[in-house]
Amino acid sequence: MILASPRRWGEASEAGFVVRFVLLALAVVIVPVVVGALGLRSPFHLLVPVSGAVILAIAFIWRPAEALVVFAVVVLFYNTIAYYASGPIKQLDEISVGMITLIAFVRGAPHWRSWIWWPRDLAFAIVLVMALVSTAANGVPAEIWIPALLLVGKPIAFLYAVIWTEIRPWEIKGGLRAVLGVACVTLALGLVEVLFPAAFDAVFRLPVFEARSSLPVVKSVFVHPGQFGFFVTFVGLFLFAAFLVTRQLRWLFLGLAFSLGTILSARRRAILALLAGLGAGFLESLRKRPSPREVVREWWPVAIGVGLLLVAFIPVFIGLVDLTVDRFIENPPGGQAPGEPDVVDSDENPAARIALYIGSVDIATDRLPLGAGLGRYASWMSRIEYSPVYEQYGLSDIRGLGPENPLYATDTFWPQILGEFGVIGLAAYIAFLATLAYRLWRESGRPDGGTLRVLRLGAGMVFAQALVESAANAMFHSPPRVYLLFLVVGAVMSIAWRSPAPPRTAAPDPPRTAGAS
Repeated sequence: MILASPRRWGEASEAGFVVRFVLLALAVVIVPVVVGALGLRSPFHLLVPVSGAVILAIAFIWRPAEALVVFAVVVLFYNTIAYYASGPIKQLDEISVGMITLIAFVRGAPHWRSWIWWPRDLAFAIVLVMALVSTAANGVPAEIWIPALLLVGKPIAFLYAVIWTEIRPWEIKGGLRAVLGVACVTLALGLVEVLFPAAFDAVFRLPVFEARSSLPVVKSVFVHPGQFGFFVTFVGLFLFAAFLVTRQLRWLFLGLAFSLGTILSARRRAILALLAGLGAGFLESLRKRPSPREVVREWWPVAIGVGLLLVAFIPVFIGLVDLTVDRFIENPPGGQAPGEPDVVDSDENPAARIALYIGSVDIATDRLPLGAGLGRYASWMSRIEYSPVYEQYGLSDIRGLGPENPLYATDTFWPQILGEFGVIGLAAYIAFLATLAYRLWRESGRPDGGTLRVLRLGAGMVFAQALVESAANAMFHSPPRVYLLFLVVGAVMSIAWRSPAPPRTAAPDPPRTAGAS
């Protein structure tokens, strides 16, 4: 057993990384759960997330890469942990991000001339300015806009913390393998859920979702199939990237296995996100390869494998399309009365999502160029302190957006940005994401092979996945998802400013025998 060899605990190697990942993850989960079991009363109940955050912060000082990966993975599953454990474990990310960002900034500040990039940094600065101006113009109370601002800013703070952190190639390889190990266990449990649903439910006692278009909706050890769909798609895209770089068939077969998990999640956006990620990788290959024949030779195994998988589930996809059409026709915005029974699956209520999109355009038009202000529309704080904007624009009569249970208020991303920050804020946020996409595209042209090539190619593919997810999910604010995304994006940018040699637009074929994960 690798854990039985203490000499590996401090080893600067891939194996040592995996050992430290396992030990740190266990500590970050077990200690807060034990503290929560003590039943501490307010304000001492905050020791639950603080205990985990302190462990992560201390680990970040000595082993920053391991701490970042553990943080992203633990937060990915913290809804499940909170489902079983007592105490506010879900506040772990807010406290941890604050501590980690402060430490990373102290380390990175002396090198600010190297990492600062005005298009990216200016774009996000405009987002913050427009958010604050819109908030002030609408007189939003401080107890609402301050928490809302923190919720908007913490994922970006984490992104910068990763950019400021030095990450070495062996740490990248160890991190990829550690996440793959977690993902394999998660996928295996999802297959157990399909084959033995009664036994699985008896053991884990998680929420159960009805079958969709003859598919048994799989969530594995997550509390919602959307999180499972995102995770297996994310890992599957990286596995396809590993195959394209190394040509090792094991990564192709694993990528197809995780793509099967994407389909079994029965999430339409997850399936579309998988195709978008593959499309992004294909575009990158067109740029690098001088002839279409070389692109075809590189991609035909992936195309045939994914194509056969999709063909096998054509009846299911037809059913999902019919389901989408039926719901949009039968449940138009405003067609549901408030007080109707709540449902667990947010995809069951497209009417709320459509209404949020339409409402955001109305708000931006009426208050041009500002929005309604932080915490007032399609955001978490607009649910906690029910926003009067919903009643003003007639959204309170829609199921899931009423004051009794505004469950679906956070079921989108772009309506929040437009509705709260206004037109200029939306344009600035799009520009910010565009700078990230440009950097990923630029860095993918570097000639490095092996693990660095997998990281850069995979990061671009999962960024495309995230853009698709954001159409029907609070992707860039959602803690279970966004930290994993910004971890790989930030890692690419961290390496970029420390290795500033301009990348080539056409690189030679990477080594076919380099290990990757």
